[in-house]
Amino acid sequence: MFKLSIIFITFLQFSSAWWLLSQVANKDETPAISDINCASLPGINRRQRELCQNYPTAVSVIINGLKKAVYECRNQFREEQWNCTGDNGFGVAPYKVASRESAFVYAISSAAISHTLAKACAQGIIPNCGCGQLPMNTRQNTDFMWSGCSDNIRFGNSFGRKFMDNVEKQHMDARAMMNLHNNKAARKLLSSKMQKTCKCHGVSGSCVTKTCWKTVPKFDEFARFLKEKYERAQQVTASPQNNELIVRSTHYTVVSSSPNEKVLSPMNSIGHTLVRSGRFLKEQQQPRFAGNGELVFLDHSPDYCIYDPKNEIMGTSGRECTSRTCPKLCCGRGWTTVRELKQEPCHCKFIYCCEVKCQTCTRIVEKHYCR
Repeated sequence: MFKLSIIFITFLQFSSAWWLLSQVANKDETPAISDINCASLPGINRRQRELCQNYPTAVSVIINGLKKAVYECRNQFREEQWNCTGDNGFGVAPYKVASRESAFVYAISSAAISHTLAKACAQGIIPNCGCGQLPMNTRQNTDFMWSGCSDNIRFGNSFGRKFMDNVEKQHMDARAMMNLHNNKAARKLLSSKMQKTCKCHGVSGSCVTKTCWKTVPKFDEFARFLKEKYERAQQVTASPQNNELIVRSTHYTVVSSSPNEKVLSPMNSIGHTLVRSGRFLKEQQQPRFAGNGELVFLDHSPDYCIYDPKNEIMGTSGRECTSRTCPKLCCGRGWTTVRELKQEPCHCKFIYCCEVKCQTCTRIVEKHYCR
């Protein structure tokens, strides 16, 4: 009952809460159309519900994609202060605060939706959606030929964009522009990571002919790559016209104060370069925009060290850590070390035929927990 209350309160705070779909129960990896009741799906707006009614199988695939996004988010952040947990999948903090973590949540959700749709098309799961487009065969392809069924990343990105982006386009403020940028960046990065997969054809394992097709990368590998983008995410602010995002981070650029002298001049928060002209400094406006393949955020992250039930921040007290991760994870509070006895098989021998016999060994295992 408590969990349902949190989900209901969360839904009231947002005009659309599509991330709640990650909590929808389904029977297996590819649920049948009858498993999806579009009218009862939580957190989606009118346009998304129409897409569900017209393309129920595609939306069931999206649900599986969002589950995959939650799993990989928790996997990538398992040793971080924020570990991507909450009753509604990612927790509500990334949606309340336009933080670096919010950028990752939108990006990995967008990528997971495109990834899952692209593979489902190639597997024949979604009606009227087939294999992806193959590159043209050219004379340069001397050792292989493009053939087979590629993952349909074009459909994955197109349908994913219709499902996710329409929420933000209804109110184009700075937060909406941030979300749209991260959605688009993730789709662009996923497309750039498409891989060539090949199969040999010939007698007795020989490779007389080799055919190749395009596949999306393994999602855990892509999630790890996206985590690196998260770590280098850029803080932005809305332009004066409120139609673009400008990088806010301070950096330095080289400018000339004389023909033979170069100095470093700082850029301020809206991208004005201070340029030396004789003995004076003058401003030249040079707004910098985030790259299409970069993640962006507006606000600093909340304190994930302290328990904050209102925002579903669990804090780090009691979290298990290692000697490598404890200093950061425990937020300066220190940690407790517990020694436990663990029994495990050892000195195993193969007995002909066909048995393996092992002894039982006991070893001391150290575990660390944040205070």
